[in-house]
Amino acid sequence: MGKRWLIWRRVRRLYLGFRHPATPWWARGLVILIFLYGISPVDLIPDVVPLLGWLDDVTLLLVLLWGWDKCLPAHVSAALDKRD
Repeated sequence: MGKRWLIWRRVRRLYLGFRHPATPWWARGLVILIFLYGISPVDLIPDVVPLLGWLDDVTLLLVLLWGWDKCLPAHVSAALDKRD
């Protein structure tokens, strides 16, 4: 059950970090660009190709979820740790 909730914890941490006032503007812009790419009809691999078309979207979202902490300053990350 622990692994199942891992993604939801990361999504929550992404949301809280995005809304934190000390998060840099470029980190917020990165999140917005990745989400826009995910919903955009223009892709590196077209979505018409059955599984490969979604692979680039899912890969970018997973990289965002697992790499988000590296974009945050240390004090923001510590504040999010304390809140969890």
